[in-house]
Formats: sequence, C-alpha cells, structure tokens
Amino acid sequence: MNGHPRHADPAAGVPDPAQPEWRAGWSVRLALAWSAITAALALAWASGLLPSPLTDTETASPGAVFNGYDPLIGTAFTLVLGLLGIGCAIAALRATGEGTGRATVVGAWLMAATTLLVLVHGKLLAFLGYTPVTLALGWFLPGMWPAYLEALFAPETLFLLHCLVGGLVWGMAALTRGRAQRGACSDCGRTAGWSLEREEAVRGRALRVGRVAVAVAVVSALCYPAVRLPWLFGIPVGMDAESWARLQAEPGVVETGIGLGTAGLAGVVLMLGLVRNWGVRFPRWMAGLAGRRVPVALAVLPASVVAIALASLGREVVLAWPAGGFSTPLGADWAHVGPLAAMLPWGLALAVATVAYAVRRRAVCGACGQGRPEELPR
Repeated sequence: MNGHPRHADPAAGVPDPAQPEWRAGWSVRLALAWSAITAALALAWASGLLPSPLTDTETASPGAVFNGYDPLIGTAFTLVLGLLGIGCAIAALRATGEGTGRATVVGAWLMAATTLLVLVHGKLLAFLGYTPVTLALGWFLPGMWPAYLEALFAPETLFLLHCLVGGLVWGMAALTRGRAQRGACSDCGRTAGWSLEREEAVRGRALRVGRVAVAVAVVSALCYPAVRLPWLFGIPVGMDAESWARLQAEPGVVETGIGLGTAGLAGVVLMLGLVRNWGVRFPRWMAGLAGRRVPVALAVLPASVVAIALASLGREVVLAWPAGGFSTPLGADWAHVGPLAAMLPWGLALAVATVAYAVRRRAVCGACGQGRPEELPR
C-alpha cells in the first residue's frame, strides 16, 4: 500500500477498506493536536504564562462549571482532559485488534461529550446571538463594537471557542473511527451491499423524524421572540411599569432585546429549510444561486454549533430553575426564565433535525459508489 487512499469501483458497491482508515486517521490526528494544545494551555495557566479563563467568579457565565471554585481545580481538569485525549488519540492511531478499536471509539465519544457538557457553557449562545445584532446595531450605538471585541478576545471566550472546536473534532474522530471499525465508508457511512430499497427507507425515515424535530424546535424557538418582540410596540412582557421605565433608560438595551428576538425568528425560518425544498436547492429569489445545490456543510455545521449553544444554556437553566438558583438580568419571572429553559428542547430537537437532514442529503458517494442522487423532500 502506497499510503494514498484508493477509491472503490462504483459498480462494485463495496467500500474500499483503505479509504475509511485514511479518513479516520486525519480526524484522529486533529483530535490529538487539539488535546496537546489543551494540555499546553493548562500548563501555561498554572505557570502564569497565560491568563486563566477560570478566575472570573463574579461575572461567570451560566454553566461555567469551574469559575466558582479555585482556578487550580479547573486547570487540573483541563490538563487531565488533554492528557487523556492524547492517550486516546495515540491508541486509536495504533489500534490493530477489534477490541482495542472499539475501546478507542468509545473513548473518542466520551472525549467529545465531556468537552461539550463540562467546558462549553451558556456564553457561547450569547456570543452567537450578539454577533449579528452587534454588526447591525453597532452603527447606531456608540461603544457597542469595542465592547463586543473586548468580550470576544477575553480568555473565557477564546477558551470557550477552543472547547467548541474540540468537541466537534472529537465527535468527527469518533464518527470516522467508528465507521472504519465496522468496515463502512467513512464518507457516507454506508456498508457493503447497500441497496436502493434500503436507501429509500432510510431517507423516508429521516424526513419523518426531521419534520417532527423541526416542529418541536420551532415551537420552542418562538418562546424567546414572544417576550422580546412586544418591546417593539412598548409592551413589557413580565415587567411592571417601573422596571420597564428603568430598562428603557439604559441605552441600547431595548434595541438589543428586539434584535435578539428578530434573530430568533430568523432561526425559525432557517430551521424550516432542514425539511423544505429550499434547504436542498437555493430558492428562486436568491439571485445568482437560484436552483443551485445547497452544500450540506453550509447547513449542518452552523446548525450543529447553534444546537450545542442552545442546549448548553438551556441545560443550566433547567438544572438551576427548580432550586430557584437561576435569574436573568431582568429578573427570575417565568416570562424571562421560561424562554431560556425552552432552549434545551430547542437545541436537542435542532440536533436531531440536523442529523436527519445530513442523512437525507446523502447522494451517490464518490468514495464507495453507493447510494442514489439527492431528492427534494416530498
């Protein structure tokens, strides 16, 4: 074997055994690099070479697990996570037996889950939500852009984005390694002997699941605009007259809330594309792109990031709300906390809908030659 991936004969309909191994290798190497960087960051925090993102206890974001404790605890956890990732990645690259291969797949999924559940927190959603709002309102509200840039380059935000990348990288490593372990094509996940009948059944099931998931996501997503967009008409949902007057006196707060509510509505429209024709082919009104194929990654990657961010914030709200430990800057009233709690089912449903969309969009695979052309949802 010369080290280059060999492509299977499409007529044979059999995944090439070298190709999944090659694909799994590069994703595991990315996970290895991320883990090494993570361990190096922890050592840099401990030695004082870099500012730690775990020291801000007063303004800690929702779900920032280690910010309320001694920074050494979070630093130690990060170091151990990085070292375990290095060991898992090296084991995956050297795995030869079936038992070892399965263990490394489980280890990769655990790395992805631990990174996303423990280190990714609610500030990610705030960062994603405020980005388009800042780009729009920054022209009219002085100081908004500098404040956004300061928050973006804060150690907590940079480490948060690093952990988001790590969760996605380890998830990709687990996915490709798992496909290689069971002899499936690493590009599409189909196994040898895949039939057109099975393809039709899988696509139909993915479309049905996707529609249910999108419906749940849309209902959950509308909770936030329902309490923010009324501000446009001077209707303060969940606030008395005094609180509303105080809110209006703060520059840019009402405008920002309306902008975030509008962003929520835009998210609803984009989610519908996961089960509509224009999620496969660009609609007619998009000049220059009308009728062209929508790249799968263009929908899957942003939707995955948003789903993670929504679930991260919603999870913390749901866990803290029963104990009365969660409050928003506007108060702890249900009108303010409820829409945030709804982000948990919103994020989970969006994740399911995204996976269903990716499965349904699988066309004829260029690596193994199996499958059939894409179809518009019926």
